[in-house]
Amino acid sequence: MGLIKSHSDVRALKEAGRITQAVLDSLGDLCLPGASTVELELTANRLLAANRSTAPFKNYEGFNHAICVSINEEIVNGPPSRERILQSGDLVSIATAAEHRGIHAKAARTFYIGDQPPEDVARLLQGAASVIPNAVSIAPNCDTLNALLAVVPETARQFGLTVIAELGGAGIGKKLHDAPPIPNDPAALETVVPLTPGLCFTLMPMFSLGADSSSETHEDGWTLLTGDRALSAHFADTLLVGPNGLEVITA
Repeated sequence: MGLIKSHSDVRALKEAGRITQAVLDSLGDLCLPGASTVELELTANRLLAANRSTAPFKNYEGFNHAICVSINEEIVNGPPSRERILQSGDLVSIATAAEHRGIHAKAARTFYIGDQPPEDVARLLQGAASVIPNAVSIAPNCDTLNALLAVVPETARQFGLTVIAELGGAGIGKKLHDAPPIPNDPAALETVVPLTPGLCFTLMPMFSLGADSSSETHEDGWTLLTGDRALSAHFADTLLVGPNGLEVITA
């Protein structure tokens, strides 16, 4: 279970969150036409090392990269590559994590390559980005994680988007992935999980512009694609149930 209770662990978590957010901010600035995704990977490695953090994704089942870079109809888990060159009009989702004194934080952002996204893409980005603040807003009225997770499909409905089924986040802290699972479909959470103080987890809403909620695995063995190849976006943050409510660690 992802529980963070000691003052020292909370401090370490917040530092890991600061590093994670700083890396994503820098990578967002580099999301320009003509950049390769491996350039983003090299920058992430440099920044993590400069902040005395490991690259936790590299220890996950042989992934061996500091970031995931998923473009357009790719939902999540895309490995960086010299051959993947960003183009104007692309939607680029980047996820990364940092570790500080044995405590992990993780986050993701989706960026549009270009000046002004089309109306439907803007709606997709706004909807996906709205889930975390909506979750923080309703958290005082939720006693369980189950109730809190209802914010994901509700936000998708409000924006006319589709939730990608069977995907989501997990508990986090001393492990990069820990219990409990944090599904984007609250019905998939098989047990009642109280919002216990110290509970730490990543909320990872993944939405698409299509009607198909399924996903498929690319031949690279990592990247997940929307079933109908519709554009997708996802945002993720590390959240902590603290003494003053639900706190966004990677804000």
